[in-house]
Amino acid sequence: MLELLFLLLPVAALYGWYMGRRSAKKDQETVQNQFSRDYVTGLNFLLSNQQEKAVDLFLSMLQKQESENQISQESQFEAELTLGNLFRSRGEVDRALRIHQAIDVSPDYSIEQKLLAKQQLAKDFLAAGFYDRAENYYILLLDEPDFAVNSLTQLMTIYQKTKEWKKAINVSEKLLQISPESDKTPLAHYYCEYAQAVKNDDQKVFLDALNKALFHLPSCSRASMLLGDFHLENKQFRLAADYYEAVLSQNVDYIGEVLDKIKHCYLELNDLSGYELFLIKANQAKQNPNVDLALTQLIDEKDGKIAAQSKLYQQLRQFPNMLTFHRFIYYQINEAEEGSGKESLVLLHNMVGEQIKKSFKYRCSNCGYHSYRLSWYCPSCRHWETIKATYSIEPQSH
Repeated sequence: MLELLFLLLPVAALYGWYMGRRSAKKDQETVQNQFSRDYVTGLNFLLSNQQEKAVDLFLSMLQKQESENQISQESQFEAELTLGNLFRSRGEVDRALRIHQAIDVSPDYSIEQKLLAKQQLAKDFLAAGFYDRAENYYILLLDEPDFAVNSLTQLMTIYQKTKEWKKAINVSEKLLQISPESDKTPLAHYYCEYAQAVKNDDQKVFLDALNKALFHLPSCSRASMLLGDFHLENKQFRLAADYYEAVLSQNVDYIGEVLDKIKHCYLELNDLSGYELFLIKANQAKQNPNVDLALTQLIDEKDGKIAAQSKLYQQLRQFPNMLTFHRFIYYQINEAEEGSGKESLVLLHNMVGEQIKKSFKYRCSNCGYHSYRLSWYCPSCRHWETIKATYSIEPQSH
């Protein structure tokens, strides 16, 4: 609704313009009063969440004022621009395009006004899914200082949708040049996407892209994970472990994604004590059920099930969750005597396991979007690196 209210600011300006030009003539007063009543009615529609009725009313108001030639050229430009935006907001992109194209080719408007029309045309084509046409308009606006930042931002969106990662990288770096405070997270992930696209064709370009991702965003755990995978595939286990372990300091919420790979590296290095030290460090950094389970498994292998169960019980009391509870029941089954008690534990263990399988494993920390698998880009709120394992999402305070 806020976007729609913003679009209606020119309408409010027209209302003020009419009311400021009060005349002694009765017919003008009638027009002004009608405009006032319609405007208030439209706002009431918006405030009562009846957006369709509000849009229809404001469209009718604008079209009526244009047909009666009761507004100045400047106000007419604002009215036409708003009219096009309103059509686009309710999905009538073809009508929005006709209005904005008419402004763009009209000899009655200034260069600045036509630049605004071009920006709206780009939005129209983007809304219609004609990315190449929208791209052309945004590229035309890049040399205009007042439009450059918005154009680069929209081009990033277009190239992201079309998966043209090299172009996305180029415009993102240009945006950082003119707006250094811009978020570098998208750029780092563009480099990661580009690296994955070229990995099989050019490993040098692949490695260079991931190193650039880390240069722009040292906390990019995705780049470290991809570099770890590369060195693991090439049996460079020490180097792979170093990249995987870097995730702990970059973004501890993703450490659960690489625990099995870290263990594999340490097994190949014949250094289980190093793996244990890493797990203890990870456990101290932030509570994580996967770290608890990995540490429990290691204790089980070294010191036996009783010691492992004791450690798991401590963790479960302090940080209760389904994963550790499921493993704890497993230990209880092993200790239980044959009979109805053990059968009940087996049933409970299976029920908890099924619940874990059915539950969403990942959730976006920004908008709450749920997913069964890790995705670096949230399709709901369109943020990078916000989807994390559900156990790593901080509980909301009430």
